[in-house]
This record gives sequence, C-alpha cells and structure tokens, in this order.
Amino acid sequence: MKNVGFIGLGIMGKPMAMNLLKAGYSLYVKDVNETAVKEVSEQGAVACTTYEEMTEKCEVIILMLPDGKIVMNVLFGPDGLSTHLSADSLVIDMSSISPVETKLFAEKLAVNNVALVDAPVSGGEPKAIDGSMAIMAGGTDRDFARALPYFEVMGGNVVHMGDVGTGSATKLVNQIMVSVHLGALSEAAIFASKSGIDLNKMYEAISNGLAGSAVMDAKIPMIVNRDFEPGGKLSTNFKDLRNIKDAANALNVPLPLTSMVEELFRGQIANGNGNKDHSYILNYYEQTANHTIRHD
Repeated sequence: MKNVGFIGLGIMGKPMAMNLLKAGYSLYVKDVNETAVKEVSEQGAVACTTYEEMTEKCEVIILMLPDGKIVMNVLFGPDGLSTHLSADSLVIDMSSISPVETKLFAEKLAVNNVALVDAPVSGGEPKAIDGSMAIMAGGTDRDFARALPYFEVMGGNVVHMGDVGTGSATKLVNQIMVSVHLGALSEAAIFASKSGIDLNKMYEAISNGLAGSAVMDAKIPMIVNRDFEPGGKLSTNFKDLRNIKDAANALNVPLPLTSMVEELFRGQIANGNGNKDHSYILNYYEQTANHTIRHD
C-alpha cells in the first residue's frame, strides 16, 4: 500500500488516522499537538517534523484542520506543503472550509500540477472512530478515484458531488441542517422538561416518527446526562455557520433560520463555551426559560 501523509490529529482527525493504520497504510503524521502525535505514533505511524520530510515519503496527503486560514498556512505558508509537493501529488482536504477557499487552493496547487479533492465529513467523533462517516467529495473523476480507497476506510457513505468545491458546499448544506436541528431540539427539550415530560420517554415516543433525526439520536443522551464533552465543538460549528453566511451572501441566498441559530452560537462563544459540544446551545434556552434540565 502507498504511503499516506496525514496532518491534523484533532477530535476527528486522530481516529481517522487510526483507521488508516488499521487498514494497513504506512502513515506519516504531523500536528502541533505532540500528545496526539505520540498516541498515533505508538500505533505505528511515523511522526514528521517538517512538511518536506512528509512529501519525501508521500504523494497523497490528507488534511483535517480547524479552518481555512490554517489550511492556507499549511499549504502555502513559509516552507509549506506546496513548496515540496511533487507533480501529480494529491492533497485530500477533509477540513470544513468555504467553497471559495477550496477553489482558490485548488487553483494555486494546480500551477505545480498538484491535484486537490475537497472531502469534508459528517458524523462526529463516534462515526470517525468506527469509520462510518459521511464523506462528500469534490474533484475530477480521476482524482476522486485516487482518493476513494482512503475514503472507504474512513467513511461509510461516500458521494462524489462534482467538481472541486462541491464537497465543501455540500458540507455547508449539512451544517445548515445540523445547526437548525440543534436549535429546534434544544427548544423542544426545554419545553418538554418544563412541561414535566421525561426526556427519555419523549425520545422513545417521537424518535421513530417524522420528528426523529440523527441529531436527536446523538444529542438527546448528551442532554439528558448533561454530558457536553465535545463530539463536535461549538466553536467549530460556529466557524461553519460563518462560512455558510459568507457563501450565502455571495450567492444572494437568504437564510433566516440559519442566521437566528448563528446568534445562539455567537452568544455561547461570547460566554466562553466554545470548547463544549455544539448541543450546549441548550444553555441559551435554559437561561432564558429559567429552567435547567436535571440529570437524575
């Protein structure tokens, strides 16, 4: 199997890298988090101290980074990847960034005959761990085919959306739905709890009906148990909402519901809750309703 580079060993990236190792790939990793690098290295990955070291070994490099500015710096910063990537290398960017950034990065890499596939993911940490994430990819047919073997290890539902940038745009669509669902679920949970309804029974009653959703399946247990350790950080979701707003402005598309939910996230960021799970926007409703959902 080919050597693969992997940059970004966060909540999602680390288990994704682990799955590539389990599948038998020779993995070369880099991250600012030395603890994460050590954990993955102990499972057989090779830690790289420079991008040059990684590109000497790998023609395929996967990025799973927090935002577009960091992706830009990794690719095009001083002594960045683009300085060292050989012609016909493939960058698979699985970060959640804006389509505008994705297309710009692809154009800049293409000058040196380096291809980019944008392939953001959905499913949170549990699906990153078990390798069942949804992966939405943009790129040429040839480049998607080159990336597909890696996607099949890390994801359970892989869809080629079209040209470069369509993967990133689809992730924004996904985040519109997730974010609005989180707001609706929080609102419903407070209403139910203050009405004296047991949330576990509420979930049992409605989860298989029209109101059921993957968001409800994942987040009701967290709300009931008041377990807000992040499977998806509130700050990351807020970053996606800002990307959505920028893209919507460029397309002249009104997004009134998404804009309202963005303000809920903004309030939680302002109150220092960015590192909690994104379901913690529940806190807004608890404060305004003067009611806390209790863990019995």
